[in-house]
Amino acid sequence: MLRCKEETTIGSSERVKTVTDDVAYPSVALILDLHEQIVEEGDATEPGIRSEDAVKSAVQYVSEGYFGEVPQTLHEKAVQLMRLLVADHPFVDGNKRTALRTVVVFYMLNGYTFDYGDEIRALLHRFATNEAAVDTETAVVYFRACARRN
Repeated sequence: MLRCKEETTIGSSERVKTVTDDVAYPSVALILDLHEQIVEEGDATEPGIRSEDAVKSAVQYVSEGYFGEVPQTLHEKAVQLMRLLVADHPFVDGNKRTALRTVVVFYMLNGYTFDYGDEIRALLHRFATNEAAVDTETAVVYFRACARRN
């Protein structure tokens, strides 16, 4: 279902993005589909969802925030979406790959191409192993540099 600012409904597919404050977000169903694609592409990727609630929580945080804290810019939202999808381990396997593909799609939904380099692997690994040590401001600068408006 596509939702706009005043809760206007446009469409009826649960795999369609949600639009709030002129920013489009991937739906939980879309992220689950992206993960399924990752599983199908990987020879040794184990299927399974540990916590759909963690996926819902990630989308809710970047779109609505928690406790009065909301990522403001598109790039802050992208970094936080990646961080949560990696650090919260919502899937049995493929969390980093799913997080990266979700961020690529998030940028696409908002009219950008995310042209990342090899540094993204190190960032994904840090989110997975020591999330608190990641300088998110530096990550936002990196994401901003990699994002190109279409």
